[in-house]
Amino acid sequence: MQSTKQDVKLYLLVDGGKTKTEAVIVDSNGSEIAKSRGPGLEIIGSVDGYERVVDSLRTTFDQLPQTTRFAGVAFGLNGAQAAPSYHLAAKAISSLVKADQFTIASDVVMNYLGALGNQPGVVVAAGTGAVVMAISREGVAYRIDGDGPLIADRGSGHDIGRQGLKIAAMVDDGLPGSAALHKAMIERFGTLENTAASVYGAPNPIEVVASFSKSVVDAAQEGDEMSIEILRCAAQDLAMNVQAAARRSKLAGAPFSYSTAGGVFNIGPLIEKPFHDFVAQFLPEAKFQKPIGGAIAGAQIMAMNQAPGLEQVTTRIGAN
Repeated sequence: MQSTKQDVKLYLLVDGGKTKTEAVIVDSNGSEIAKSRGPGLEIIGSVDGYERVVDSLRTTFDQLPQTTRFAGVAFGLNGAQAAPSYHLAAKAISSLVKADQFTIASDVVMNYLGALGNQPGVVVAAGTGAVVMAISREGVAYRIDGDGPLIADRGSGHDIGRQGLKIAAMVDDGLPGSAALHKAMIERFGTLENTAASVYGAPNPIEVVASFSKSVVDAAQEGDEMSIEILRCAAQDLAMNVQAAARRSKLAGAPFSYSTAGGVFNIGPLIEKPFHDFVAQFLPEAKFQKPIGGAIAGAQIMAMNQAPGLEQVTTRIGAN
C-alpha cells in the first residue's frame, strides 16, 4: 500500500469472489476514499487455499493507499460457509492489515445486505458461482447451494459456460449440438484439443470455463436455440434455489421480498424474464425488489455493525 495521511476513521470493505476481488476504503460517512481490483480468491479451505488467498489479497491491497489502522474491516469471500473458513479468512486478512475489528462472512451475506438490507427475504447471488441466502421472519439465516463448481453452483456463470463447452464439444465429436457454440469455441481456442489444454492448464480453470458463458449469451442473442435453452435452464435452477430457500426459511406461504445480485443477471432478459417467470410460478407470493446496492454496500453495513442478529453467518474478531 502507498502511504497516505489518516485523520478520520476509515473502513476497509473487501468482496472476494471466484474471479475477482474488490476492495474499497470508505470513511465513517460512507464516502469512498480509494478502491482497487485484484485476482479472485480460491476456496480458503482447499489445498493451498490459504496461501493463495493471502497472495491474492496482497495483490489487491498493494494498489490501495497505505493505511496505518482501520476502524473496521468487512471481508466477504466465496466458499466461506462455516466457522473454520471464517477463522482462516480472519487470519489471512489480519496478517495484511490492522484494524479495531474484523467482520468475516460468506460473500452472499454481503450481497444479501447490499440488495435487501437487514430484513426478511431471499437474495440469489449468481456470478461465477451461485448461492442463495434467506433470512426468516425470526431473523434466522439459511443458505442454499454455494457448494462450488465441482458439486453444484446451479445456474452460475460457470454452469452456463460448462454447458456451452459441452455442447460445442459434442459437435466436434460428430454428435448433435450447437454449430454456433462450436464456432465460438474454435474461434477462441483453435481446436477441441486446445480447448481442453487451455482449461485444464489454466491457473484458474473455473474462470476460463465461466468466461465461455459470454459466448453462450452471444449465440442466444443471435437466436441459437440450444444457447437459449442453456440460459432458460440456468434461470430455472436459480428460481428453484429461491423456492428451496423460501421453504427452508418458512417464508413461503405469505408475501415476502426477493432480490438478485451478481453478473449472471447482467445478461438481461434472456435470464431475467424466465427467472422471474419461474419464481412467479413456484412462489406467487414472492415480490421482486430491485437491489438497493451491491456487495460493497453490504460490506459497509457489516463493517459499521449495522446488521445485528446475523451472528450465525458472520464472525467478528477484535483488534490485531
